[in-house]
Amino acid sequence: MYYNHLSRKERYQIFVLLQAGKNKKEIAQLLNRHPSTISREIERNSKPNQAYQAHDAVTLARKRRKNSGNGKPIESSVWRQVEKYLMLYYSPEQIAARLMVCPHFLVPKR
Repeated sequence: MYYNHLSRKERYQIFVLLQAGKNKKEIAQLLNRHPSTISREIERNSKPNQAYQAHDAVTLARKRRKNSGNGKPIESSVWRQVEKYLMLYYSPEQIAARLMVCPHFLVPKR
């Protein structure tokens, strides 16, 4: 699935359109976005008991994006050891304990 994050400009447009009394569906049509995108944006980036503020929304979105991300990839030498243990029918938990890695990362890249 392909999608684009909302831009700073779009967040300010949402703010202005909300102030103008537009509902989420109307805003979505004007911005050529799905209504659920607009709804999620307003829910995620509004402070409790306050109206949606574009500046706050931009700041919150940037913080979430900065703190997100994937873990570091497993080095090929470690992955070879993982494959060796898998051939011996070790569980991911057993392998993780032996190699000191998180079992959730014992999934090859696709």
